[in-house]
Amino acid sequence: DYQQMDRILKEERNYILSIVKKIRKSGCNVLLIQKSILRDAVTDLSLHYLAKAKIFVVRDIERDQVEFISKTLNCLPIAHVDHMTPDKLGQAKLVEEMPVGGSRVTKFTGVDNVAPTSCCLLRGSNKLVLEEAERSLHDAQCVIRCLVQKPFMLAGGGAPEVEVSRKLGAWAKSLTGMESYC
Repeated sequence: DYQQMDRILKEERNYILSIVKKIRKSGCNVLLIQKSILRDAVTDLSLHYLAKAKIFVVRDIERDQVEFISKTLNCLPIAHVDHMTPDKLGQAKLVEEMPVGGSRVTKFTGVDNVAPTSCCLLRGSNKLVLEEAERSLHDAQCVIRCLVQKPFMLAGGGAPEVEVSRKLGAWAKSLTGMESYC
C-alpha cells in the first residue's frame, strides 16, 4: 500500500532530521563515522541532510584507527547521538579533503592540545611495493623505539669487526717479538 510506504518514508526522514538536529546542537561540524558491518548504516538521505546542515562527513573509518584518531584530535568516541556534548568533541582550525594520487585524504590542521602522534602516508605503484614500504617503515620505527628505550647503537655491516681489527693491529704494533704476530 502506497500510504504505508509514504508513512514509513516520512518517519525515516523525521528520524534522520532529529538525529541531524542533535548533532548540530552539540556544535559538531565534522563527523567521523566508523566503518560498519551494515552496508547501509549511512544512507544517502542522511548524508544529504548532514550536507544541508553544513556537517562534513568522513565515512568508513577502520575500527583499529578510532583510538589513534581520538588521541590525535583530542576527542572521545561517541556511540550514540544522545551522548554528543561539546566537551567530547575535538577542535581543529581547518579540515579539508585533498586529492592524493587517485584517492582523497582528509587533512586536519590547527588541532588544539595536539597529542604526540604522527601519521605517515605511504604510496606505491602496486600492492607489493606498498607492503614492502610498510614493512620497511615498521622496521625503521622499531629501531627508533629501541634507541629511545636504550640509547646505545652498534653499527652494522661488519663495522664492529673492522674496529676490533684496527685496535688489535695498533696494539700489536706496540708489542715486540713473536707476541706482535700472535
